[in-house]
Amino acid sequence: MYSFLFIFYFIPFIHSISLHFSNPLQRFIYENSTDTIILASVNHLYSLNASDLSILSEIDLSPTKFDHQCLLSNQTTLSKLHYYFSISSYLNLSFNQTFNQLLLLTNNSILTCSTLNRGGSCQLRSLINLNLIRNTSQRLVSSSPFYSSIGLINKSNQILYLANTYDSQCDPFYEIPTISGRNLFEKDFLSIIQLNSGQSALQQSTYTLRLLNNRLIKDFFLHYLYAFQYKTFSYFLTIQQADIYHKHRLQTKILRFCQTFNQSIIKSYIEIPLTCGKNYHYLITAKYSQDKNILYGLFRNTSLANLTSTSHAICSYSIDTIQEGFFQTIKRCLVDGKGHRGLGYISPDTHCVSSKNLNEINHDYCPDENESFFQYPIGGHRSLEQTEMIIELNERVNLTTIEIGEYENDSMIFVGDDNGTVYSFYTSDTNEIAKQYFQSKIIVDLQIIQQRTKLVILTDNQIIKQNLSTCEQYTTCNECSNITLCHWCSTENRCAATFECTREKTKDKRNDMCTSIERVIPENVLLDQSITELQVIINVPLRNHIHEYMCRFNRIDQDEFYFTNITFNNGMIQCLSPLLNNTTEAVYNFILSIYHKNTNLTFGFYDLIFVNCSNFLSCSSCHSNSNLCSWNPQTVKCTAQSHENITVSDQCPQMYLTQSTERLPYLMDKTFVVHMEQCNESIDIESCQLFDRRQRFSLIESNPIVMRSSNEKNLCLVNCSFQWINYENSQRISFHRPLKLDLALRFSNEISSIIPHTHISLYRCERMALNCTSCLHLDPSLDCIWCNNQCMFKNQSSKCPLNHECSTPIIQTIEPLFLPINGGTIVTIQGRYFDLFNLSIEIADVSCEVIPEESSNEKITCKSGNAQSTTRIGSVQLKFGSYGPQIISSQKISYINPIINSIEPLNGIQNGGTIVTILGNNFTIGNSHITVWIGNQSCPLLSISQMKIECQTRSFSRAMLNVNQPIKLIFDHQTELIYEQMFTILSNPIVYSFDKHYQYKSFKSGGHRIIIHGENFQAIQNIQLEFQHQLFVSPLSRNKTHLIFLTPSFQELHLHNQHMIEITLYLENFNRTSSLIYVDNPQIYELQPFLQTYSNQLTIHGKNLTSIGHIKTDLTVKIGCDLCPIVDLHDDKLICQPPTSRPEKYSKTKQLCYNSEHPSIIVSIDNIQTHVGFMIYPKKLIVLGVISGCLITTLIIVLIILLIVCLKIRYTHQKYLQRYFYADSLTSHEMEKEKFCQSISPPSVTILPIRSYVNYLQHCYYANHLSSNQIKVQIKPEIIEQFQFLLENHDDFVHSLVHFAIQSNNQQILNDLILTQRYDFKKLFQFQNDFIYFNICILTSYDVFFIHSIQSLFSQLYYQLKTKIHSGPIDAIESSMSYYSLNMNTILHDSSISFKTIQLIVHIDLNINHSNDLIINLTCLTCDTISQVKEKILYQINSWNNYSHHDCKLYLLTNHSCSSSSSSSSSSTASSSVPLVRKSMLTQVLFNRTMKYSTTTINDPYRESNHLLLNDIDNTNEHVQNWKKLNTLQHYGILTDGYELKLILSTERIQSSQHKNTLRSSCQYCSIPTSDDKFIFHHLTTSPFINSSEILSKENDQNGYIHLLNHTYEEIGNDFNHYLINNNPNETYRLFETKSILHTILINLIETLFTNVLHNDTYLSELIEQNSQYFHIFYAHFLPFLFQNFHCLYDIPLDKCLISSMNILAMIFQRACCLQHDFKCSLCNELFQNSNVNFNQQNTNFLFADEIQRIRLHYETLQRTLHANNSSSEYSSTNTGIDQRFQLDNSIYHNLFDYTYSHADEILKSLKIQSTDNKTLPLFLNLMQMYRSSRRTSSFMS
Repeated sequence: MYSFLFIFYFIPFIHSISLHFSNPLQRFIYENSTDTIILASVNHLYSLNASDLSILSEIDLSPTKFDHQCLLSNQTTLSKLHYYFSISSYLNLSFNQTFNQLLLLTNNSILTCSTLNRGGSCQLRSLINLNLIRNTSQRLVSSSPFYSSIGLINKSNQILYLANTYDSQCDPFYEIPTISGRNLFEKDFLSIIQLNSGQSALQQSTYTLRLLNNRLIKDFFLHYLYAFQYKTFSYFLTIQQADIYHKHRLQTKILRFCQTFNQSIIKSYIEIPLTCGKNYHYLITAKYSQDKNILYGLFRNTSLANLTSTSHAICSYSIDTIQEGFFQTIKRCLVDGKGHRGLGYISPDTHCVSSKNLNEINHDYCPDENESFFQYPIGGHRSLEQTEMIIELNERVNLTTIEIGEYENDSMIFVGDDNGTVYSFYTSDTNEIAKQYFQSKIIVDLQIIQQRTKLVILTDNQIIKQNLSTCEQYTTCNECSNITLCHWCSTENRCAATFECTREKTKDKRNDMCTSIERVIPENVLLDQSITELQVIINVPLRNHIHEYMCRFNRIDQDEFYFTNITFNNGMIQCLSPLLNNTTEAVYNFILSIYHKNTNLTFGFYDLIFVNCSNFLSCSSCHSNSNLCSWNPQTVKCTAQSHENITVSDQCPQMYLTQSTERLPYLMDKTFVVHMEQCNESIDIESCQLFDRRQRFSLIESNPIVMRSSNEKNLCLVNCSFQWINYENSQRISFHRPLKLDLALRFSNEISSIIPHTHISLYRCERMALNCTSCLHLDPSLDCIWCNNQCMFKNQSSKCPLNHECSTPIIQTIEPLFLPINGGTIVTIQGRYFDLFNLSIEIADVSCEVIPEESSNEKITCKSGNAQSTTRIGSVQLKFGSYGPQIISSQKISYINPIINSIEPLNGIQNGGTIVTILGNNFTIGNSHITVWIGNQSCPLLSISQMKIECQTRSFSRAMLNVNQPIKLIFDHQTELIYEQMFTILSNPIVYSFDKHYQYKSFKSGGHRIIIHGENFQAIQNIQLEFQHQLFVSPLSRNKTHLIFLTPSFQELHLHNQHMIEITLYLENFNRTSSLIYVDNPQIYELQPFLQTYSNQLTIHGKNLTSIGHIKTDLTVKIGCDLCPIVDLHDDKLICQPPTSRPEKYSKTKQLCYNSEHPSIIVSIDNIQTHVGFMIYPKKLIVLGVISGCLITTLIIVLIILLIVCLKIRYTHQKYLQRYFYADSLTSHEMEKEKFCQSISPPSVTILPIRSYVNYLQHCYYANHLSSNQIKVQIKPEIIEQFQFLLENHDDFVHSLVHFAIQSNNQQILNDLILTQRYDFKKLFQFQNDFIYFNICILTSYDVFFIHSIQSLFSQLYYQLKTKIHSGPIDAIESSMSYYSLNMNTILHDSSISFKTIQLIVHIDLNINHSNDLIINLTCLTCDTISQVKEKILYQINSWNNYSHHDCKLYLLTNHSCSSSSSSSSSSTASSSVPLVRKSMLTQVLFNRTMKYSTTTINDPYRESNHLLLNDIDNTNEHVQNWKKLNTLQHYGILTDGYELKLILSTERIQSSQHKNTLRSSCQYCSIPTSDDKFIFHHLTTSPFINSSEILSKENDQNGYIHLLNHTYEEIGNDFNHYLINNNPNETYRLFETKSILHTILINLIETLFTNVLHNDTYLSELIEQNSQYFHIFYAHFLPFLFQNFHCLYDIPLDKCLISSMNILAMIFQRACCLQHDFKCSLCNELFQNSNVNFNQQNTNFLFADEIQRIRLHYETLQRTLHANNSSSEYSSTNTGIDQRFQLDNSIYHNLFDYTYSHADEILKSLKIQSTDNKTLPLFLNLMQMYRSSRRTSSFMS
């Protein structure tokens, strides 16, 4: 680092010139060619001679009128409020002042603009005399001197680029653009450049830039400070607002635009922030260095002047850095499309759009005028940062100006301040700063002129010129050293200023300036030695410490420097010679000087010679420096002196070789270089000769080349190149040892001269060693190696490595091991130490041809030979030359033949595409390179294995048609295998009526047969029919002329509104296309009546039965498993002939045909199967005897019995005709019973009764374990009202409360909060909480289930499942063991249960005076317990909710005479009248134990009648250990149809029920009041259902009860547990049997739930479409919840068997829509963490795999659709909550308030942070204060 002092600081006053002025000075410019200074002041303009500052001319610019009234009335300017501009702080306004605003130099003229005419005075004047050339009255600049106008002139196009800062109060901003480009030509002088001049006025634009609007011009802070240009760009620096939103946040920015006139400035306008260090962000002024293209900026750390805290810094920015900053800004916006354009004060901000490629822009990029899409202007947000400051100045002043002086590798910086001080320093050393003070207020400007020798300083009142150098007058070092301003340049031997002495720049030039080096010992330095110590003798002692100095070495012709440290020893300076780089020359001339490290001073220069002996080429030149170098005859090189070397130049030989010892391998060409000293120009060499002394060998080179050395005089180099092509006889030499030769030169005078002291050896490696060991022990200089099994010279074979040991070749692996017999296989032998020279290979005694190109020393590749059609096995044998080793492998290789067993098919169509399968063995032998040929056509391979090859035929020529073609296989190109049978090529198939003009039809359900007619179908392997490019179907059947396919369903193809689709027939490579039309499915109506009595013809009505061309054979009608042949078919009906006899219940294959009492009638059309009814066949009469007498007797008895029975039936019929009640009818003669009859009317068989909305909510929340507690603390109503107001009107409070409820996982509070926000759910969706989504599903899903299709399918599902479950046994105690349940947990584990379905007649005694009984038909199972029978009766009469089976009694009518006058009988009589009781084990119990039925347990009118009371528990129950068996209908002998029972209802229950409306209602909104009555929602705290599984007996005993399932006790065994848990092999069949009943309904329900739920006008549909997570919660969790809690939506009784089966149906949706590793859904995680559902999941997957897959397909498809819609739209629904209106119970608000009070502190903190409403926080605090006061009052009162 150079160290300098600043000269001008010490220059006496006589070397400075100054000129004082009375008026304030503003700015000046300097013109170099005329040496003229133009000075602008207030009211004046001066032209000065720069040499003596004399005034050449003066112009008075004082105003003739007052035009500063606006400025004077607005003294407080915007700039002074935001930013301090010290450069104009000294100016004062008055009425008679003109201020200069712009002063620029252009073509020996000056352009000046002033504040006259409010900125409308700009003139072009002469440089010398200031004469006016031209002027303009346009307003160009600001009218205020406090607002700058910055401009620059492009000399090439004479354009003024002008930027203005506005005075918002006084400037006509509508006339003056912010930035403009103006002409300087005479025509249109200073007019704004017009763009698009050839177009209309409306289309023209100007070369200007304006702010966005007038408001911004007035309010936006923007000051231009400096301008410069580079290439085709104009640059301006500003201090301005960061953006339009932050008025008081200022930034320094640098802006750029292109200097082109084909577009406006704004299109290329870019600006980016500019910073200096971390703290300096406010620019004062700047200066651009044209020499080094560097911008220097003077920055301040504060925006306003504050001398106590203001500091300054200077930073520099290279133009490359600036260009890169603008390039990255353009790239980020136009290429990457990131961020926004910014610059909202110029043009409205928009988002950047990627519209360019990176190769379309560069650092000099300007947009083309024809670009249709370009984003402008662009504002960068990333600052152009300079982290390393040049200097940081903490002077307590305000700096004003800066000037740069560039001097080679250093720069001098001058800075002025507002206190009249100039600071100067070098950038290389900023620690030393010089200061110079002037009697002025402020330094206005600084400029270096006159070849950088003068500095002009402009203050507020004077202009000063100072000399920067006065040292040339001093001629000696002593004189120069006495002048503190000067430095003696010892290299140039002159006195000069420090900055002028280019090689000796310094700041402290007095130290050792005149010190010189007198002598250096030694003067010649030897470079062959690493270090030489030099002794340096100087004229005067060094002034400073010796460690501050170093020796500096540099070559005279180069600028490279070497430094070594200096030591002081015995009064003498010592230093070491340097280590030089790249010393290729022998002699170097260096200069030694002394270098002072602290001052960067170099002095004392001395010449040295550095010698490198090894670079001397000849002996004579080596001795020319005999004191340092000597010649070594042994090495034939010049080296540093030693005792072995030649020291006398006379001993130098005249000729010698470059190497004293030379080796010449036999048959290897070689060149010898002979040095000849004292070589004159006339020398002529004829030839070179090599020979031995015995003349056995001679080799002559007749064309030697003589070259003269360019570095050394009289030195020649003779190249003797000997070539063995000239040698003929070598037989006379054995070469067992090297042969010594002499080298001689034969001159043209026929004189031969032998080169002395030469040792040339001729040798032959092959003869000197015969084995590897002896070869490797030869002299290493001979370069003999063992290669190709012989000793040879290493350059003879490039493939042989340098062997260090002799290794035996090793075989490691061989591939392949099985070869085709005829060879051609590439065999690879892996190993080590292989030598390919003279190598032979045999595989199983068959030669293998070596492939040298693919072989190496570790791998041998060969091609197997022909084994001549004989199978053989053997080893691999390697022979390495005649004398080399022989290696035999341990692995065996076999020659075998492939075998073809069969080929199928042996024919194919002409178009190809037939897959030919070849079966056999050994197909993977060799390299598995197999080619299959059919005739002359190849068959491309599809797959290859050991025993099978598959290939696909190509198209054959017509000549090969119907001609047998041979099938040939070729293995590894040589082994051919021909199959014994031939391949036949058949004609292409012909398809009739299958083209684009023909249309097929099918029902939407699919399954319709498509029959395609044609020819030649038998030759086609793979036939498929493609539907709608989605589904491929194989033919159902096929033959030569017919193809039959079944159509898929509408749902399988995922079709919605499209009814015509494209179908394509693929016949291998022969394809055809047609179309298929889907029509609506036919309708087949149920039979009326449903139970059909047998007749010889059965007519079934329907619709569209023949709409797609069905005939009688296309439809089937089955009764049971028997066919009902169709005899007539029409579009609306069909007629068939039922089988004459009742079909068997089981088919011949033991398959169950029907499980009901009567065979079912099923009609099938394609895929549609419809159950239309049952067929009732008459029962067969069995003739028990053939004896005529017995027959007659039997007939008589039967007639008598029939007569009696008929009379009784007729009597009974007449008595009860008016009250006989079946499942679908009720007749009454008495109006007084109408009300009760309505209460027990049968339920609807089609639609389930739905609960009211509020009742539905209550049941859902109760099922979800959500029930509020009772009110704990009484709260005043006014507090509750205010709390309610806070919940309904203040979102911040609700947000905080919900947030804390989620954090604490308080689901009850969260649920109550959701209820309070039921009319506005939007605020809850922001939490994205799954529990919230689930509760919203409960609130919003109610309306969806009134969609008719959904309601109907749910009802069908329920009734079908209930009917199936109750068609088999159900355990009476648990009520969870069903014979036909879907759930494995609730299926009866017993296969021996004997039961059947029977029809009973039940009389219902209504306990109403003078009324007949109600009679119904009841279907029961013989294994039903008495309680189950009661429940079935109560459910059928629709009195389940009003009665329990405990409230009624059931009797068996043992005597059909039921008159009141009939005498009562005893219990024994009743018992004896029990029908069929003797057939059961009950008879033994009754008579063996003398036990009787209990008929005295209750008081009722039937106590003494002929009626047997039926109970689950009575005296007949059998005990098994601690268990009792329950009585069943079988137990009482009720085994067949027709038994009569009587049910007596409780009188009290009837009377109470008459006052209640228990009708099941299907009203959709029963809970919504039709009047003004309020409807209030409250949580259920107790179960709303009667527990149907309670223990039947309430006796206080320790007995357990089990279901009596069989007639006999023996079948049960001793352990009931074994009986109940016994595994049943038929359980799987029963599960699938129940599942098949529900299949169709379930499929339709799935389709409906995924189509109708979305496409309707409900609020739920909108939420699903707009929120993907809500969509997931609805289908994955809410629908399963509804299935599991079916009674919550529908008003139906609880049934554990139904609930368990519905759980399985719920699991279908859970399995399909919940992913096990989906961590986004908390409800899914809880579901999969529940270990209790694993068994049910397996059961569900086992039963409903297809349904799960179907739901998953719908779910994923809908999810993708909704995701695509959501990505392009936002939520726009006008709905915010539910439509139903109801009020909440106060207990809900009490619980919420209690929770709020307990978390009051947390909520208060949250409201303080988040609340945007100033009213929420006071209301909350007031509410809490009211409650605390009320509590204190309550405590005081208590």
